[in-house]
Amino acid sequence: MVAEIYATTDAGYREEVTLDEFREHLSESRIVVARKEERIVGWAGFHCAAERDTDETTSLRGAAITFHADQDDIHVLSRLLHAAAEEVRPDGVVWPSRIGEFHDQLAGETGAVAHRELFRVWQTPREAWPATSDFPLAETSAIRTPLADEALGRYADFFTKAKVTRCSEESCTTTWDTTMVAEELAQREGHGLTQVLDEQGCVTGEAFAFAGGDEMMLVITQHQATTKGLTALIAALLERIRVTHPQIGIVTIEAEPDELGPLVPALAACGFEDKGARVLYHLRPRGAPDL
Repeated sequence: MVAEIYATTDAGYREEVTLDEFREHLSESRIVVARKEERIVGWAGFHCAAERDTDETTSLRGAAITFHADQDDIHVLSRLLHAAAEEVRPDGVVWPSRIGEFHDQLAGETGAVAHRELFRVWQTPREAWPATSDFPLAETSAIRTPLADEALGRYADFFTKAKVTRCSEESCTTTWDTTMVAEELAQREGHGLTQVLDEQGCVTGEAFAFAGGDEMMLVITQHQATTKGLTALIAALLERIRVTHPQIGIVTIEAEPDELGPLVPALAACGFEDKGARVLYHLRPRGAPDL
């Protein structure tokens, strides 16, 4: 069954993730599957024990669900979501989705409720990426491991000041040392591209991009970076993506509104446009008592 599900995933995903890794990833999940004429056309994975959402202002219980199906078939997705919601009654399931016509229709089909906005989605297609000559790139550099101790020290100082959270099974911390940075960068090796911004002898920004099919997700961390520097940082990483990932047609960044503030001018200069919000949807099983 796992092999059959794996065969339905995107070819680019299968290049990055082996069947054994995929099987391990699903080992702690419950799965519901949709078939048409004996062929799998969609599936969803979730943890049967409901997990509380991290919203501090509104209590919301529901099992986080990831679904994979024919994105043109709302009826398939609707049945998968309802089947999963029944498995974790009475709390149901929650999932994040970008606001748009398709997801509006899916919410209408299922009866799901848009609980709250999670973050904004900004995107830039390949044809809008700036030329490297448009911006000074001297302040930025590509990260390739292993780094020298001095560079690791500046990185650790940057992550600590930017309050980047690192969690283990025992606890979480925002205080970084060189060993933690080395481990973090080693984990990224082979799975994406990292570019850093140096201003006045300090690391003030980092951009990390990782691929998913023909789309690349961009994560930007900054602490007291200038707009000029952030623009150069993003432009430099887009140029690396252009060269090393010719299959990528679009780059996406998702961030909370207060995180986007200082980034907006830099994103706009690099061809990004605001594509709307990603919201948290909640679907409870049919007939479940009111909360």
